[in-house]
Amino acid sequence: MGPNGRVYRKKSRVIYRDKGEWIAVPVPDSGVPREWVEAARAVVTQYRSPSKAGGRFCELSGALMRCGECGRAMEAVDRYYRTKSGKKGVICYYRCREGNRRKETCGNRKSIRSDRAHPAVWELISGLLLDPERLREGLYYMIEEQRRVVCGGPRGEVKAWLDKLATLERKRSGCLDLAAEGIMDHSELRSKLAELREARETAERELEVIEKRRERLEQLERDRQALMEAYTGIMPEALHSLTPEERHQLYRMLRMRVVAYPDKTLEVNGSFDSRELGTFTPTQ
Repeated sequence: MGPNGRVYRKKSRVIYRDKGEWIAVPVPDSGVPREWVEAARAVVTQYRSPSKAGGRFCELSGALMRCGECGRAMEAVDRYYRTKSGKKGVICYYRCREGNRRKETCGNRKSIRSDRAHPAVWELISGLLLDPERLREGLYYMIEEQRRVVCGGPRGEVKAWLDKLATLERKRSGCLDLAAEGIMDHSELRSKLAELREARETAERELEVIEKRRERLEQLERDRQALMEAYTGIMPEALHSLTPEERHQLYRMLRMRVVAYPDKTLEVNGSFDSRELGTFTPTQ
């Protein structure tokens, strides 16, 4: 203990190096197809543990239903009541956690009854799956929309950012040469290198965004094929006998999202043509 508090003999800190300085480690082939690995990574990245409020499985929990105001995941809650005869009952609702705890950041304080939302959403999705042609057209439309986003940007966008990185690297080498010859002092060198580093990080972020768009398009095309193979020609009896847990997994395969607005309307979208489903209000 010292006058300024506790002092430790050993200290440690972690500094992340630039990607250009990373060392690649070779990994032997495991025999698992690359598309399986990428599909598993996509599922794990977006996975959220579903709620089991009151011992019941809530099929739209786990970030499948989101608030239309703040975009945060809706949480499942139980509300108890008593009938005139004194019998106790419970109703499960979905509500925005942010809107019910921090009213200044989200104005959505409306709750959605699960016994109304679940059958309404399932009716839309099951109707889509029972019509293979409609499902195929929806997936095709959705992928074409993504392809327009990926390929519809300025021509040569990737090349422009790569040229930018090459120019920044030349400027960095020039600054180091000037500093080595004594023409540029250390303070000016640090300032110039900081500017170049910031510009390099911006260019790398833009290239990463473009690459993620391309990877998402490839993943959607693989998902389309897997989904069509799994659900084309499925019997209606088998589809309607799915448990809430199985419906939840199906929703994740479709990358479905249900957006709940303050007027209690729901908007369903995902790996299908969302225009055919649109916005609706669940009723009893």
